[in-house]
Amino acid sequence: MIELDSPTFTVDAADEGEGVQINVICLDGRSSRYVLSGRESQHYFEFFRDLHRDFGTRLPHFFAEPRAFPETPASWQPLLTENASPRILAGYGDPAVLKADQGYYLLATSNDAADAFPILHSEDLLRWEHKGFVFPEGEQPEWTAKGRHVGDFWAPEMTRVGDEYWVAYTARQKSNALAIGLARASSPEGPFVDNGAPLITGETINTTGVPNGALSGGVIDSHIFTDADGTNYLFWKDDRNGIWPRPLAMLLREKPELIDKIFERSEDRLSAAFAAAVVPWANTRRPMERFFLMTGIIEAAIENWQRVKKSLIEFGLADAILDAMTTPIRVQRIAPDGRSLVGENKVVLTNDLDWEGHLIEGPFCTLQNGRYWLFYAGNDFGTPSYGIGVAVADNLFGPYRKQGEPLLKSTRSWTAPGHASVAPGLDGNPQLFFHAFHPGSGGYNAFRALLTTRLRFVEDSVELA
Repeated sequence: MIELDSPTFTVDAADEGEGVQINVICLDGRSSRYVLSGRESQHYFEFFRDLHRDFGTRLPHFFAEPRAFPETPASWQPLLTENASPRILAGYGDPAVLKADQGYYLLATSNDAADAFPILHSEDLLRWEHKGFVFPEGEQPEWTAKGRHVGDFWAPEMTRVGDEYWVAYTARQKSNALAIGLARASSPEGPFVDNGAPLITGETINTTGVPNGALSGGVIDSHIFTDADGTNYLFWKDDRNGIWPRPLAMLLREKPELIDKIFERSEDRLSAAFAAAVVPWANTRRPMERFFLMTGIIEAAIENWQRVKKSLIEFGLADAILDAMTTPIRVQRIAPDGRSLVGENKVVLTNDLDWEGHLIEGPFCTLQNGRYWLFYAGNDFGTPSYGIGVAVADNLFGPYRKQGEPLLKSTRSWTAPGHASVAPGLDGNPQLFFHAFHPGSGGYNAFRALLTTRLRFVEDSVELA
């Protein structure tokens, strides 16, 4: 058991069977004991709901009163609204659709499921058949971390290159750092053979999240784009957004007087104080559980994003934290054999619009009407603030000009639309494929449905058709 303290809370926590026991004492004398039956996001959301009830901390977003969302556009068409196989555990997050000679193929995130990356096939985009997995249980690449609560397999995408089908994907290395791998097969249904090592890696991070004085969370969300001349390029995101919450909490633990200056509302101040109290224990947990434990301060910071950044700048504090609040999208050429990157990478997009909050991710580039259209997701994936943006450029390496508002955002029927891909529809015109949560749902391993909408590209913008 590890005992933690802060000016507002004292917290001690310990594993209890498959779950966790957390004891919280407030300096005003109030105390409460919480027993979590598991360690998934929903268990921590329920914990923060109860913490709000007992101590007045921030209520997690989907326990709050429903926001007034607009009606779902008629162009949004749900395609998959339940798991097509009992071996698919969390639906179709980060969906990548490829139109091949044999019809349409869909790959999706599998998180920490035993089988990595479901493969589904359809002739008409309406009826989908589960064909297997890129990496069935026991066949994940040697360099990856595997197993429930250990591995994370995210954002696969399949591209045809010559006579091969390449799948670029994100996986957690055994060091816990996220990396991007590449596997190939002669058929879109596999079997896939991995390169044997990551195509690109981020820095390995220690339990504090601060390696050599800098913050790096690895690399995720790979997208292979084939240009008109046949050259292949890799887009990806520097995954920093999962790193800043704990260093921010540690900073507030060391300087608790900053809490009142950075956060205005009482519930946000209390959430920041709790994060400061629990962060030493959070630093000892697995990567996703560290993220879950920072729920309160993440949601408080996102809602007060400009104030938080302005305050850190004003007080001349934590340049590394501020740097981690920017998530660059990069692009670099892939060697013809798909086993390395060549030349220099270039940052083509960062989060600089208010609606994007602390991140952009999930890049997908498509060449339409002679211009490069870069779709991306912004804000926190598990909240209704998540949405899909788009930027356009005359050159693959930019400069890209963003549309000022998200192209897709939460509606009454579907929340947190994100991480899109583009493929020709049955009529040959481009369609956007994306995931979304059912209302009132969200978080890691929560089900995400597959939806589509037709697109219309005009000179300087893209519209829903």
